Amino acid sequence: MIPASISILNTPVAINDWLLLAVTVTLILMLVIMAPYNASYKKAVRSMYRFNNPDSDVWYPLFPTIGFISVFVLSCISVAFAIVLYTSDITEPGTGPVYSLLLISSLFTGFFTAKLLLYTIVNSRLYKSQTIALKPIRWNCFIVMNFSVAGFLILAFSLVVMFLGLPLFLVLVFCGLVRILVIIGIIFKIKTSLFKNRRSNSGFILYLCAFEIAPVIIEVVILNNFVGLI
Repeated sequence: MIPASISILNTPVAINDWLLLAVTVTLILMLVIMAPYNASYKKAVRSMYRFNNPDSDVWYPLFPTIGFISVFVLSCISVAFAIVLYTSDITEPGTGPVYSLLLISSLFTGFFTAKLLLYTIVNSRLYKSQTIALKPIRWNCFIVMNFSVAGFLILAFSLVVMFLGLPLFLVLVFCGLVRILVIIGIIFKIKTSLFKNRRSNSGFILYLCAFEIAPVIIEVVILNNFVGLI
């Protein structure tokens, strides 16, 4: 397979044909699925950072179940492409780059699926004990919404970096920035939507450590040991 040569703004870009096809299909599918819910996405993101007037409810697009599954998987592929772009030779002939994309996508899919299952188990018990008033499925939908926004932004920025020939370290910086912003928004909603009662501060801290701080450490270990990104 000969890498596809693309020229935008007179900047030559070489990328493996199969990898280009996979990324193009991913981007188109994300646009098709997410675009009709544009207003819902804007409302959801704004609610995450409305600090002066806290919003105690979580908002997310009302996808059908297949929609949530689709944007979740596509987001994993999007983040995986950013890692492949940063760590691999995307001009390599054959199916090597696509294999790397699938492998890293599988790692992310497995990791975040496990995290959602853990959310479900813990939140179900907290909901039954009336420690939290938010149904577990609503929180999972909120988390997937966040992940889909982050995935789309990372994919779009990675393509811009690739086509314009910008330094690849910008991809790593952008991914880190998006991750930080998502965590800030989630922490805010944990406090305002899950643990509204001021007497539950200890529960809030434990929940935060278990679901946000610990996963970040695990992500760093995985990226360092299995992907060699750090």
